[in-house]
Amino acid sequence: MERLKQKEWYLWPCESHRGAFNMAVDDLLARQMGELLDRPILRFFTWNPFCISLGYHQKIEEIALERCKQTGVEVVRRPTGGRAILHAQELTYSVVYPFQELDVMGFYRLIHLPFVQALKELGVPAQFQKAQPDLRRFYRTDKAAVCFASAAKYEVEVEGRKLIGSAQRVYENAILQHGSLLIGAYHEKLVDFLRLSGEKKERLIRYIQSHTAYTDQYQPGLQARELAGEITRKFEQMYDIRFIPIEENTELLNAIIQGIQKELYSLLQLETVEGKDT
Repeated sequence: MERLKQKEWYLWPCESHRGAFNMAVDDLLARQMGELLDRPILRFFTWNPFCISLGYHQKIEEIALERCKQTGVEVVRRPTGGRAILHAQELTYSVVYPFQELDVMGFYRLIHLPFVQALKELGVPAQFQKAQPDLRRFYRTDKAAVCFASAAKYEVEVEGRKLIGSAQRVYENAILQHGSLLIGAYHEKLVDFLRLSGEKKERLIRYIQSHTAYTDQYQPGLQARELAGEITRKFEQMYDIRFIPIEENTELLNAIIQGIQKELYSLLQLETVEGKDT
């Protein structure tokens, strides 16, 4: 699979939402491909309040929920696999694409390629992770609870450190791929919300700091919406895609809002939301 064959997509511009909303929308869009949704969609978003997302099969017991409540951090479950992520200073993306015997690894690369090119032009020396690590061995360590502690093939990194963490899920008629592009260092605080001893936390934070990168280290001041705009333009240029803003189809947008089931993804939702910079 050399190129993305679908040339007309919906675009959901960057917005900030609660974690349960973000995950419920991704799942609904993937389930509704071929019915409610008739073409691919590229969506960008941020998280308000900050939120920890767990992989689909990850145990909630790994997270210190009381600490989350005290600091105003929500907790949700993703429809995809992988490990915990603290969504804070980042740009999150999702792509839902018709599944027609796709090469899922090739698709991974095709979706990340516009990110790599956009980041390079913005002064961030991004590149692909070229090798697949031994994840079975990795998951037997204390680092296994943290998504950004490892990078898979065709994920995006800078100087050997992970910059974008992504995950996929194949549905009946669609493939969902979503991921986080790190802007600032707040993701490192995930360790504070894990049920680990002090010594293990100290080792893990050092590991995360040495194995993750974020755009502020190379181009301070890049904002989520600016990044989303540049990445969108790269999709247009590289794959000859014509984007239709989702807000132009009010019937579809209303159906999405009415159809999402946020309660399926919320593990800890706060009663009040305090504004946070994302």
